[in-house]
Amino acid sequence: MKEILTEQPFSVHVSQRALDDLGERLARTRWPDEVDGAGWDYGVPLAHMKDLVSYWRDRFD
Repeated sequence: MKEILTEQPFSVHVSQRALDDLGERLARTRWPDEVDGAGWDYGVPLAHMKDLVSYWRDRFD
């Protein structure tokens, strides 16, 4: 017999101390050099990753 899965509400609690620590560590990120013209050949382009980290640090809620 197949079990039917239903949505269940949930909440996640993360302490403000942990969030502050994460923000501080993201702010201290040491960025590598990027291979000119590599695009996605060697992973995520540096500008894209910087934008993503900025979003996590400053705007994500």
